[in-house]
Amino acid sequence: MPEQAKKRPTLLLMFDLNWSVHDAPRPFTGPSAPQDWADIDPKAYLDWHLEMGNNAIFLQAYTYGGYAFYPTRLGPVPPGAGRELLPRLYQLAREAGLPFWSYFCVGADVAMCAYRHDWVIPGSQKNWWHGFLAPESPWADLFCERVEEFLKQFPVDWILFDWFCYGDLDSGFQVQPAWFVEQPFREMFNREMPEDASQITPEESLHYKREILARLFKRIQRTVEETSPATKIAFNPPYWKPADPLWVDHPMVRESDGLLAEYSRPETLQWLESVRRPEQQIIATPINVEGVVEEEVMLEWAEKGYVLNGYIWGTPPKMEPHPSLRPKGEAIRRAFHRIARQYG
Repeated sequence: MPEQAKKRPTLLLMFDLNWSVHDAPRPFTGPSAPQDWADIDPKAYLDWHLEMGNNAIFLQAYTYGGYAFYPTRLGPVPPGAGRELLPRLYQLAREAGLPFWSYFCVGADVAMCAYRHDWVIPGSQKNWWHGFLAPESPWADLFCERVEEFLKQFPVDWILFDWFCYGDLDSGFQVQPAWFVEQPFREMFNREMPEDASQITPEESLHYKREILARLFKRIQRTVEETSPATKIAFNPPYWKPADPLWVDHPMVRESDGLLAEYSRPETLQWLESVRRPEQQIIATPINVEGVVEEEVMLEWAEKGYVLNGYIWGTPPKMEPHPSLRPKGEAIRRAFHRIARQYG
């Protein structure tokens, strides 16, 4: 194989089954329901990704909405063949020699947020209607049990752990008093948790969030290493700005296999380049809520060896981009095919 071909970057524009886009009876984009994508044919799903120019395959293990695309004893599954989508797709990808990426959402599970209100961080519903699940609550036990169950069956190449955050995608969320905060707060500050959030200083709030997320990261990392040592892990905290105090010298940033910048602004990527270890992979997103980056920028990312990982949404049950997103999808397809030609 030519040396140049070995360096071809990972190209992965996913058809994102986390979401469904609807035009009627009113425009609405929200978490998909278990029945929405239940009838997707795994071969058609694979072919769509290959036609887009991908050289890896992606499918959620558990969606952000809280259901799984494989048989699980720890949560809901789609009806009919939908519960076998991941097992069948995983087999097809392995037969084709394609890397397989999967996904768990750490910060939210829409179903579990509804089932267990006492696991939801107080005040976090102001940021997203369902709220954010507390890493200090039993949610962490269930989450890691799901990861272990999944990897025992499907030792995938990569797992993207999305929404790795505390209380909001913005890192400025103020820690709120709650039953699950009492013990760790006492351990960290040698005083009782205040009854009012105003009595928690900004410095204490930042320290608390960093420590709680470090504990959760270590637990997830250990679960993956003990269950599927070859599986690499990447986390998607929202790097809204470079050198965010929440993440500077954080264990997640130091020890993850991949550093994903969903909003791949130049200054953010420059910061990640400055802090990454040589073996860490930078993951940049060519398509996001802000639009599509220029094709030449994608080529520059490819030359740097970045993973190019984006997402696109559709309206169930059709596995095709929503009309409003087709131009973006076509721009990514052209760039991916150009990169593929360049790297062989």
